[in-house]
Amino acid sequence: MKKQFVVLLAASALVSPGVVVAQDAAPAGDQGGLEEIIVTAQKRAEGLSDVPISISAVSGKQVENYGQTNLEQISSSVPNLKITQTAIANRIAIRGIASGDNKGFEQSVAMFVDGVYYGRDQLSRLPLVDMERVEVLRGPQPTLFGKNAIAGAVNITTRSPTDTFEGSVSGLYEFNHKEFQMTGMLSGPLSEGVEARIVGYRRTMDGYFFNQKLNRKEPNVDEYYVRGKLELDRGGPFAAELKLEYADFRMKGQPRDVFGAAGNYNSVFQGPFFVSTNPDYVREDNGYESKNKVFGATLNADLELGDHTLTSVSSLLDYKTREIVDVDFSGISFLDGTNLREDYRQFSQELRITSPGGEAFNYIAGLYYQNGKLDVQDFTLFNPTFLALGAPFSALGDTRNDRDYAQKSDLISAFAQGELSISDRVRITAGARFNQEKKTGSRTLAIVQGPLSTANPAVVAAVFRALNIEAHSVSGKLSESSFNPMANVQFDATDDLMLYASYARGTKAGGFDIRSNSLPGSTTVAKPGAFLFEDESADNFEAGLKYKGRSVAFNLSVYRTDYKDLQVNIFDGTLNFNVRNAAEARTQGIEADFRAALAQGLTISGAVAYLDFKFSNFTDGQCYYLQAPAANGFCDYSGKRNALSPKWSGNLNLDYTAPIATSMKLAFNVNADFSSSYVASANLDPRTYQDSYVKLGARLALAQIDDRWEVALIGRNLTNQRILQTASSMPLATTITRNAGNAYNGIIDRPRTIAVQLTGRF
Repeated sequence: MKKQFVVLLAASALVSPGVVVAQDAAPAGDQGGLEEIIVTAQKRAEGLSDVPISISAVSGKQVENYGQTNLEQISSSVPNLKITQTAIANRIAIRGIASGDNKGFEQSVAMFVDGVYYGRDQLSRLPLVDMERVEVLRGPQPTLFGKNAIAGAVNITTRSPTDTFEGSVSGLYEFNHKEFQMTGMLSGPLSEGVEARIVGYRRTMDGYFFNQKLNRKEPNVDEYYVRGKLELDRGGPFAAELKLEYADFRMKGQPRDVFGAAGNYNSVFQGPFFVSTNPDYVREDNGYESKNKVFGATLNADLELGDHTLTSVSSLLDYKTREIVDVDFSGISFLDGTNLREDYRQFSQELRITSPGGEAFNYIAGLYYQNGKLDVQDFTLFNPTFLALGAPFSALGDTRNDRDYAQKSDLISAFAQGELSISDRVRITAGARFNQEKKTGSRTLAIVQGPLSTANPAVVAAVFRALNIEAHSVSGKLSESSFNPMANVQFDATDDLMLYASYARGTKAGGFDIRSNSLPGSTTVAKPGAFLFEDESADNFEAGLKYKGRSVAFNLSVYRTDYKDLQVNIFDGTLNFNVRNAAEARTQGIEADFRAALAQGLTISGAVAYLDFKFSNFTDGQCYYLQAPAANGFCDYSGKRNALSPKWSGNLNLDYTAPIATSMKLAFNVNADFSSSYVASANLDPRTYQDSYVKLGARLALAQIDDRWEVALIGRNLTNQRILQTASSMPLATTITRNAGNAYNGIIDRPRTIAVQLTGRF
């Protein structure tokens, strides 16, 4: 790491103040007030205060200033957005609604990058580099963002080439966890009307947990990213931009801790089976490794047809994931070396026509096609350790169950949205999207005995059936259509204040259960598996106001959303999760944010969200440890809050910038992200309760007045809060203790970080 720090310093020296000509600051009369925030939430460039949606926008500058590298790090600063990783998946939740841990699920929050759908959960870990902004749209977004945006959408825009030559080098070194980041960018014209931009990124980190079993820091991160853009715009009716990107991001180990021993867990898991349950950032499992490669190609083209614009967005997306997981999360060799593999390829094409805007009637309409191919393999290994445990566990020794899943899908959509000005102050917008999707899927499961397994195959099969696992093969077809309307009315009470009310109906696709271990309707296991699940639907009502003055801006929205047929994972009490449409829920609440320019160079901003989440009908919930099930073998969640859905969340930021010489300025920021308490496990186990917290951060920077160079000191989670992001019971804990003991494992947020950041621009 010392060598990398030297490289960082050397790179910054290339753009040090000694080689930069100082420029005067803009006249005081030209400064002050609030900058307009531009978003593309409605496929047009509009001011944030003009969009009748509950939306948060995070600028690319803010992402860079804090050394944030992915959506998970950004989410803590956006109310009602929560992004977490689990053992086998990643979740994006808005207003408490997220998809569960099954690769067969589409995501409840649709993610888009430069207009292209990045719908697989693993893509939420993609590095964020050279961003223009990240927009978080809360609530169903059915018309312009399509099927599967049932809880909301994350709309990411990357920076485009410039018509003048520019470049930058930025490096960051974080001392506590030995994190190193380096980003370089070049942009400018290649010839008249042809411009290019290229950005490269590298990140490494030792980690903030120590794995005693493997003698290493975790999560150990190693990431590469490169993106190139080529833009053609010769001033005529046609313009195009080609983007190519490649990412390779790897991680060894997870920030996962074991805690909360109950019953006789600690007395059973002692000696050779020792498992530490102290919440101390120390763990002892047999390893986790994730390797991800992503390639994307996108061609955006605009053709002016009179006053209208015809836009084409063509994209190819390909990624591969290879993971090896110790799914018992302990140093005991029970379920080590489980292999998870995912290969996904997507082609999409969108054509849309847009009216010029600023007319009495404005509209946008289009067609969308998407083809996807998904292959998933999941090999769960039962290690030879089981051979020494005696019957019936010995029959599991040196065996594995191999799952293979393959899926193909085709989606066709047609959409239109129009805005009619009834008067100078009243506008009505209406739109709809029709979706037709077909999927085919197949799943096979085989039970394989290794060379050390000498048990009778019939005995092995019987023991697996006791765990609700049996060899099988199943396939199916799914064809579904949906019609998603929306409407809103806007009223300009004054030139600065807009009121709105809206309705939208969203859907999320059905599909096939990838992870289930037995056949639906099986009579040879106690809790049969699943295969086909249906789509979800949601009805959203929202009203709000948006105010934008010269020095003050604020937004307020109230909402209520009713969800039906929620797709949920139901734990069967052993090792398996089965999917079903088992829940109905209502989310309602208030979201507000503000910005204010208090004085020259001094601004304050903040946001707050209140979330009232209630399962209105959910009788098939997973029971937690020692909870008495109902007659159907499940527990009733009706009337309860979902996991990871705090009542209150928000942030507060204070920014101050002032010149300290004719050529230099000082910038200071202090920020706080806060959350009320929540339960971190999907089965609502109160033993996974996370208390309310406030996470403090600060940034102090010295820069040239025209930002040619900058040196910054960045602190995050300065009060060293220990925050439980997600949790679950330890696998096999209740099985081995015969339900007399249990413990929990969970992903822990990053503790205090202190980093130095050096940036040079030319």
